[in-house]
Amino acid sequence: MRGSTRFKVARRAGVAIAGVVLLAATASGCDWPPNTRYVDPVFANVDVTTNIPYRTTTTSTGAPITLYLDIYQPRGDTAAKRPAVMWEFGGYWVSGNKSNMATFATESARRGYVGVSIQYRLRGSTSEWYPAALDAYDDAVAAVQWLKDHAAEYRIDPNAIIAGGYSAGAVNSMNLVFMPPDRGPAETPVAGGIILAGLTFTAPRSGRPPVIMFGGTNDTTVTYATQVDNCNASKAAGNVCEFVSYPNTGHILSSAQRADAVVKAHHFIFDNVLLKKGYVAEQIPAAAAA
Repeated sequence: MRGSTRFKVARRAGVAIAGVVLLAATASGCDWPPNTRYVDPVFANVDVTTNIPYRTTTTSTGAPITLYLDIYQPRGDTAAKRPAVMWEFGGYWVSGNKSNMATFATESARRGYVGVSIQYRLRGSTSEWYPAALDAYDDAVAAVQWLKDHAAEYRIDPNAIIAGGYSAGAVNSMNLVFMPPDRGPAETPVAGGIILAGLTFTAPRSGRPPVIMFGGTNDTTVTYATQVDNCNASKAAGNVCEFVSYPNTGHILSSAQRADAVVKAHHFIFDNVLLKKGYVAEQIPAAAAA
């Protein structure tokens, strides 16, 4: 049964959904007014539907496996169509769970996006990291396609799905933007990327969606220099890439740094993806949270 486990996340945000003021927006990089949808957390509560099957495939040993995703939606939202951020967890393709990205997906939904957290296939040994990453990439492609196929049901804008992730999940997301060689689809299925401590398997090509990357200067797991080189190569190819460095930080970002990344990432996506797709700055005035 799809969505057999359903629960609700309630969080005080200091705002409620009151009147809506539409502000014309013609340029990115603005300091948006407080309580701007897609930039600030303007929804106090988020509804979550868990364990929705999106793909049936096989493991590396040939055993059948069903993969699931969780969907986070801003409670009380009346928008007919919302952009989505699909989050992928880290763990070197041997460990982790979609629940690891619950906070990120919740923060996306509080800003008016549809937040998504997906499960993907894992393997038993880090020595198999490359084929495991390709499996995970195929799963991520399937998850994006599932979201597009069910866009009407969840009021998702199929042309505004953003891939985000941490570590291995960031690699999966970066690969959705740049795509591994000799592997489908023909064009990137996503509109942008949020990359925390990740890199791409493919040299960046022109015409790729905007990406914001976050990395610790002392990261030796996904080396900081390689992360920066990825971003610079993408910019050299004519793409938009912003890199946020965290000094004296390794592969593990602190809770404060993760919170900072959430703020910067959603602002970046609004400025560099949504505005260019015709979205406007929708300000929801502050009121007492319900």
